[in-house]
Amino acid sequence: MKNFIFFLVFCFSIGCLSQNNENDITGSYYMSSGNPEGGTNMIVMPNNTFVVSYFGGMRKGTWELKDNKYKFTYHVEPKFVLYGRHNTNLQDTVMVNMSVDANKELAIRFNSDSVGAFSPIFNKGANCFSYPYIYKQHETINILDAYAPNLNYYHEGEISNSPEFYSFRIKEAYNDFILVGLSSEYSRAGSFNAVYKDGIMDIENQGKVKKSIDYKDIGEEDLLYIQEYTKTEILPKLLEYGNEFFPYYENPTKADLVPFTRIDATFLSSEGIVVLDKSLFIVNCDDKD
Repeated sequence: MKNFIFFLVFCFSIGCLSQNNENDITGSYYMSSGNPEGGTNMIVMPNNTFVVSYFGGMRKGTWELKDNKYKFTYHVEPKFVLYGRHNTNLQDTVMVNMSVDANKELAIRFNSDSVGAFSPIFNKGANCFSYPYIYKQHETINILDAYAPNLNYYHEGEISNSPEFYSFRIKEAYNDFILVGLSSEYSRAGSFNAVYKDGIMDIENQGKVKKSIDYKDIGEEDLLYIQEYTKTEILPKLLEYGNEFFPYYENPTKADLVPFTRIDATFLSSEGIVVLDKSLFIVNCDDKD
């Protein structure tokens, strides 16, 4: 929501200013999409970073100039991140909050060896989602594996079409977890090339876009927001109260407000894995129309 509000305010300001410097690629470029959600706004920063804002989201990346051609490369976020902590309120219960993209093909398994089957998080045809979805058990979780079968992964400058799965080895005595799964757009690798001349960016396979606002004319408040966004991670090492992924509590106790620690993942090949039919959650609302 915060990104969307920024997007509206920033796009509105485009009509109020004009481009001033014909020789500097930095600034703002607006690309119309022709659909009701609006277009895309690209802000090129002088510190070799850029941000693309659109309806419902923002992505960041870096750019470089080589042989009179600009290359823009998106920053890739992990598809899955697991956070853990010890919550004294849970006593003998172990809990996993599934804060994942509403995608029926995401799957998970607990404490399994290399040949164990995955369970879908949601059933086939799942709809009418109402978060949170919290899985509970009494057994300690030492290994949690998460799998997204249709996701391309980024490896050393190349996109791989063979998905791996995220394997989290839990070494601490945690009993309270959050599995965060970002929308696939954030974890999708990508880059594009462009040539800049006389205030116009000619993007390869997309066409020409005229600069809307010179960098120095971008509003101070908007600029501070953009700069902060390029410096911060969506999924930080320590997940604290107030973060959008931190659980909501009506009347939180001291134990409820203890921060979550991010757990590092290893990546294993998905070749030969089995995904069961039975899901952890059944989400199905009848169409009343």
